[in-house]
Amino acid sequence: MKAKTIEIRVHPHESRPVRIVADAIASTRGRQGGRMLPVLLLDTSQRPDLAEYIRVHRSFEPGDVNTQWGQVAGHEGTVALFLTFIRTMELFVVLEFETARQGILVEQTLRGRGLYLAQAESEDDRLMMNPDRLTVIVEVPDTGFDKTWNDLFHKYLAWDFREKEMSRSESRRAARSAIEELRKFGSLRMRDIHD
Repeated sequence: MKAKTIEIRVHPHESRPVRIVADAIASTRGRQGGRMLPVLLLDTSQRPDLAEYIRVHRSFEPGDVNTQWGQVAGHEGTVALFLTFIRTMELFVVLEFETARQGILVEQTLRGRGLYLAQAESEDDRLMMNPDRLTVIVEVPDTGFDKTWNDLFHKYLAWDFREKEMSRSESRRAARSAIEELRKFGSLRMRDIHD
């Protein structure tokens, strides 16, 4: 099954995927049910509008964002999350994930129904270098993409294992096993103090 291909009709700088410099997984008591969510450190050097959105976000109430999963045309082996921010500012952001290598980020976004966005401070930035940096939480509701994602994740992970000299049946088993382990890890939650 293929991901939906989205034709982007926005300003050219908005149509290019924003580069993910680094990522992490975080869980916060009392937010998103304590589920583990990806934290994406983004290269905003070409997107001052996104850097500004992250900066001003803390001074305003949570804004509105529409989300859509799909694929950027011609980008085989990836899935994309298209974000259309409506408030506090209007902007369009494309986040693209390499299915085999960054699948855990898509998986956790789908399971946790959200993710955090933050601005990378340098090319070798990591979340632990500044865990108190400004972040924006983006809620990603269930859009029915899970079945398509499941098929894509298995397919591209198995292909990745095939490139490591595994047989077709071994690569399928390895992909299934790896995804099961990722999902066990991803189902952990930060329990509320009152639980």
